[in-house]
Amino acid sequence: MYRIVREENKLTGIVRYIIEQEKGWFRKSWTRNLSILGIHGPIGGATLSGAKAKLEVIKSGNHIEIDVMEVLR
Repeated sequence: MYRIVREENKLTGIVRYIIEQEKGWFRKSWTRNLSILGIHGPIGGATLSGAKAKLEVIKSGNHIEIDVMEVLR
């Protein structure tokens, strides 16, 4: 389960929307370190719609897109 948290820095006035993941089975808690291979640190957006778009990518499981640009022989 995921949730989006609104975080506002009162000193700078910057608002961020951070995606958190529920962890634990017996004792539940929330973490910003999502269990996604190769991604470290919080994921989110400057707007709520941006964070929702990233959450949809996370839920779909298509985190990395690979394209072959050139084949050398």
